[in-house]
Amino acid sequence: MIKLKDKDDNEFILYDEIWEHIRRFHPEITQIEVLQSVLQYPDAIIKSSWDPESVLYYKRSRHLYKVVVVQLKEKRIKTTLTERKIKKGEILWINPRLLS
Repeated sequence: MIKLKDKDDNEFILYDEIWEHIRRFHPEITQIEVLQSVLQYPDAIIKSSWDPESVLYYKRSRHLYKVVVVQLKEKRIKTTLTERKIKKGEILWINPRLLS
């Protein structure tokens, strides 16, 4: 079990079995430092449109976004993925540099 913090100092638990799943099936994030970077320096934080308990942290990496999905109620990291664009959902925070 690893504890990671986001940009607002919220702490999320990354359970060992989830980390193993991420490293095996989501090769876009194979180092804990990358996952930590997405949480601490996101480009956008979006409330999930399919799961009201989840929030997605987006960080652009070349032509794709690395995404970390966290479950708010249990304060845990659920999974990671990559996306070509930021999905629809309630914008909780956006990096000001994206607005200029």
